[in-house]
Amino acid sequence: MLNRFLYFRILRKSLIAILAVSAFPAHAATRLIFNTVEQGVPGQAQILISKDRIRLTHSSTPRQEILFLAADRLVFLIHHARKELTQIDPDVLQRSMNQFSGLAEQLIKQRNALSADKRVQLDEMLKSLGIANPDQISSSEIQITSMKKRDRAAGIACDWWEVRRDEQTMSETCLSEKTNLAFDSADIITLQTLAIYVQELQTSASGLLSSFGFALPPLGLINETMLPILLRTPSGTYSAALSAIDQLDVQLQLRTPSGYRIIGLPGS
Repeated sequence: MLNRFLYFRILRKSLIAILAVSAFPAHAATRLIFNTVEQGVPGQAQILISKDRIRLTHSSTPRQEILFLAADRLVFLIHHARKELTQIDPDVLQRSMNQFSGLAEQLIKQRNALSADKRVQLDEMLKSLGIANPDQISSSEIQITSMKKRDRAAGIACDWWEVRRDEQTMSETCLSEKTNLAFDSADIITLQTLAIYVQELQTSASGLLSSFGFALPPLGLINETMLPILLRTPSGTYSAALSAIDQLDVQLQLRTPSGYRIIGLPGS
């Protein structure tokens, strides 16, 4: 009788354990790790994907993070030390871009009529707005051409592409078919949504976002089936390489912290 009682206790505990495990998906999040070098300083970036949310962190700024909500294409720049977060809403961003572009265009028109000394002063003002080169806000399109070279990162094959604008090379990117990444398909879609959004911002709002300290790399996506796993600038000032992909069994709550001061973009 005692043995029978112990058997049912063990069976009950086993069933509870099985039910507890089956209540969660095979994995709760995907993590991508990139090794980076910026101005000669090595670092590591982590991308955590859970459901339709992404958290990006970098070792150089341990108390800052970027949170992306794919469903609404919302971006939050979170600064934990100051307990502040900047919300980048697509509609507000468009209004801010219109204001920013109008101001920059007026300044550039004035620049053409200035003396050399005054032009230097104006260029410094444009730099404070995130425009290192006044031609940066021109309407010229980005050209992406194959470099006819293959490479690998984290054991995954990719093809090199050159990203150019106004005959100037902006970056070189090694793209891989997203199916080669071999992780949860829903997480791949979320990551692809972020990559496409980043590229849109790179072509339309890089100057504005640079003024907020949010520098965007030129990803060079050629279609919606590719993702960058290697990225570098021709000057050698920046590079990023995928080093690992793993699956986490921990449930993550990727959300904005409560009690932080919200900073909006101009026009919000």
